[in-house]
Amino acid sequence: MAEGASIVLFSSIAAHRGSGQVNVVAPGYIAETEIFQGSMSSARHDTLVGQTLTGRAGLPRDVSQTVRWLASPTTRHVSEQIIQVNGGASLGH
Repeated sequence: MAEGASIVLFSSIAAHRGSGQVNVVAPGYIAETEIFQGSMSSARHDTLVGQTLTGRAGLPRDVSQTVRWLASPTTRHVSEQIIQVNGGASLGH
């Protein structure tokens, strides 16, 4: 690997069912994205937000700031981790 290079993969909250040899960012429900393309009902939104400890949907900046941290030199000793960005929605999995 090149000096200072980082590998960051994206997965989902389901990533805890198996892990590989690299770090994975596993977002939960992230609002303001095109993933649901207008198909998210307000009831489903409320259910997903209700499952978080933070009481809000994730935002794209929550994920991008996590990736920035994970790709920084300060995390060179972090390996084989699933970094959840889900507001605590995965408790009890």
